[in-house]
Amino acid sequence: MIFFRIPRERFSDVALLVGTLMICMPIAWPRPSPPPRGDPRGDGLPSVTLLVYGLQGQFYLQSLVFTASGFDLGVRDAMKRFGGFNISLIYVPTADILVCQDTAAYFDRVSHYYYTQFLPQTPSSSIAIIYPGCDESTTLAQLGREWNALVMTTGTIYSNLRDRVLFPTTVALGPRQYEIYGVFLIRLFAKFNWTSVGLIYDISDRVSFNRIVSSRIQAYLRRNAPSVQLHSFPLDCGVGKKETDYAEVESRKMGWDHGEIAWISMDVPQNSLGPLLWQMHDTNDEIALASFRSVFKLESCARKPTAKYDALLEEFRTRSERIYNVTFAPNAGPSEYVFAAYSAVMSLAQVLVQSLNASNKIGNGRDIAQRFLNTTFDDPAAGDMFVDDAGERQRPLCLADFDMEFRTFREVLSYLRGKSLNEIDRVGNNSIDWSTPDGKPPPNEPFCGFRNEKSACRDQGYIVNIAAILTTLACCLIIAGTALTYRRNRIDPDWWRVAQNHLNSMECQLISR
Repeated sequence: MIFFRIPRERFSDVALLVGTLMICMPIAWPRPSPPPRGDPRGDGLPSVTLLVYGLQGQFYLQSLVFTASGFDLGVRDAMKRFGGFNISLIYVPTADILVCQDTAAYFDRVSHYYYTQFLPQTPSSSIAIIYPGCDESTTLAQLGREWNALVMTTGTIYSNLRDRVLFPTTVALGPRQYEIYGVFLIRLFAKFNWTSVGLIYDISDRVSFNRIVSSRIQAYLRRNAPSVQLHSFPLDCGVGKKETDYAEVESRKMGWDHGEIAWISMDVPQNSLGPLLWQMHDTNDEIALASFRSVFKLESCARKPTAKYDALLEEFRTRSERIYNVTFAPNAGPSEYVFAAYSAVMSLAQVLVQSLNASNKIGNGRDIAQRFLNTTFDDPAAGDMFVDDAGERQRPLCLADFDMEFRTFREVLSYLRGKSLNEIDRVGNNSIDWSTPDGKPPPNEPFCGFRNEKSACRDQGYIVNIAAILTTLACCLIIAGTALTYRRNRIDPDWWRVAQNHLNSMECQLISR
């Protein structure tokens, strides 16, 4: 495998690294072809130009080498499934766009195409700009508003374009959304009467997901849940420092009471650290298993694969390998960003059909974007896609509990923003198996408090060192596994051990606030 490491100063957004997932070789991208003005095929049908502007670099899952197969096959299947219009796909790549910050420097390429090749626009022609970038571009959204042209983002969603007055022609259809974590957690806290919670997160630059999610959670809670007291524990777990990945098991070995704790892990999608495991067939399995009863995972609800989904996934893989020279690592394959590219084209086709049926014309950018709102788009292969009233795709988020009987995670609570009735829904008949002695949710605060400040605790002699704070949180939100058991080191028999002197010296530094 090849590992790519990008210095922190070179990007400021999600930048999901793919070096551990895929290897790809440079490809020769075609130059933008002449625009399909009017009726390019001579069949009397209106035409839509999809202008795709994105990364040509090989660092991110959003890059065109990894997502172009989704756009290609989306156009193919849209033309097969729907009729009444033609679709032309135009890529505007450049060797200069390699990392996230580069995308902002070359938006003029989009303007150049629009003014020199697309215009003058005919009554039967339309254009949609697609941006599979690292974030939602307000620049492209503003251009879309001025041109009255549809803009679709299929990269990561930061919820920056929800204002329909400022961005009336833009829809955000990416597979990953950050604000939803705060939305879900507020409802989770209310459900179990938690008003005082702890947040442990890594502030090093090894995975940008940590910084982004933690900052979004804190900002959202400040704005929307001022009554919730958030105790933040930022950790610097950069390369070369002692990691706290094994604190969950070690804390149990040291005798710390877990009856007060609910560990909730929010892990980076397609985590390069590997899956969250308890079983490695060694002497520590039972210790890890006991600890996992306190662990929850908060992530997008699992997709239920179908035969059509599997067939489409294989088509993505084949096209990526043959056309775009991508080589997938073992047990890896096309990501959710490829499906987002495909779903964007297919949902647009459904909207165009609706517009033609209603008014016998495609409509302008505002009209097309409006038809996306509060709509669920059905697709038997890629799966359904819901777009809320702000033009933002919402995927259901699930809290998964560790099932001690089957020894795997199972979804117990779910929430779909814009469709759930402002509450978290139960998943089927599944219920939470709390690890507390009475089988009920943990208390609002630990007996000793979050920082050993409770007088009753001091009176009874329950004084623990600063490291113990990390394991006495009533509700402990953990970003990217900074205090969880990722059992991945088979070589070191003491993989689980966080020595007392390490905890005291805090080589993985606890940043005080």
